[in-house]
Amino acid sequence: MADALEAALKKSPPKSRSRWLRTLNVTDAPAHTDNPHCGSIGHVLTFPQSCRLAQQFGFDAVNADRAFLKEHGPGQAVQLMKQYELAPGAFAFSAAFNACYADADFEQSLVPFEQDLAICRAAGFTCCVGYVQPSSDTLDYYGHFSLLSKRLKRLKPLLEAHGVRLGLEFIGPTTMRHERRFDFIHTLDGLRALIAAADAQHCVGLKLDALHWYTSGAGLLDLEKLSPREIVYVEVNDALDGDYDRFTLPEFERELPGATGIINLTGMLKSLNALGFEGPIVVEPWNARLREMAPVDAVEQAKCALDRCLRKANIAF
Repeated sequence: MADALEAALKKSPPKSRSRWLRTLNVTDAPAHTDNPHCGSIGHVLTFPQSCRLAQQFGFDAVNADRAFLKEHGPGQAVQLMKQYELAPGAFAFSAAFNACYADADFEQSLVPFEQDLAICRAAGFTCCVGYVQPSSDTLDYYGHFSLLSKRLKRLKPLLEAHGVRLGLEFIGPTTMRHERRFDFIHTLDGLRALIAAADAQHCVGLKLDALHWYTSGAGLLDLEKLSPREIVYVEVNDALDGDYDRFTLPEFERELPGATGIINLTGMLKSLNALGFEGPIVVEPWNARLREMAPVDAVEQAKCALDRCLRKANIAF
């Protein structure tokens, strides 16, 4: 599988790109989402369709479709990305990592997860992304922390062996913390502490979502004190306008980035750019209006919103 990637890259050297990979995510939706929410913009398309639309609207990269890779092989994915002049973005984290899964489920999930690592890495994807549940009905904070630290330690050698970085997302909205009995990690520093406890900072970092950053109460200083290697993947969106404050905003209702101006996206992006962030940036608005559009229209609107935000932050692409 690695030979197919090497051969394809030798035939056609990659075009020069910005450090920021404007990435289309309409494939490989995380398993925890239901059908109306699948995909960052409410649509799930095949990998070839994703590549065509990504080129049509000027994206730099696409996220993986693990089902496509398993059926057609990594070489076919490499050829499609080469044909449409796209870079690989990220793939979904498939291990049964969170505390809602029993230890036996976690252990059993490591075999297919390692298969995902191998096949996605062979297609050029070097980062996978997941999240940490912000609450639990069965584990208090300390028990929850201990469990996930142990699981991260189990994942470390797999990530290291395949040269893949895992980006984990903290979930900021208070509404999500109220759902279960015990509170858990819901901030940037809480997630950094978990990664440090597992001594996994060289292969595990942050999947940074604008709404989660905002609703967690964080500010620009929290971003400015990070190192560039800590950030694996960035998601942008905006908060709903209306009778909300930053601690009452819902999780699954958002706007396109820059639509309301409630979240300081310009400051966020400038801070990350000053750090030297390099990697995928994705639009994730969880927006009913986009879900009701034709996929091509939703992709176009997402791309226009993303480019406007990057230009406003003086980020070249």
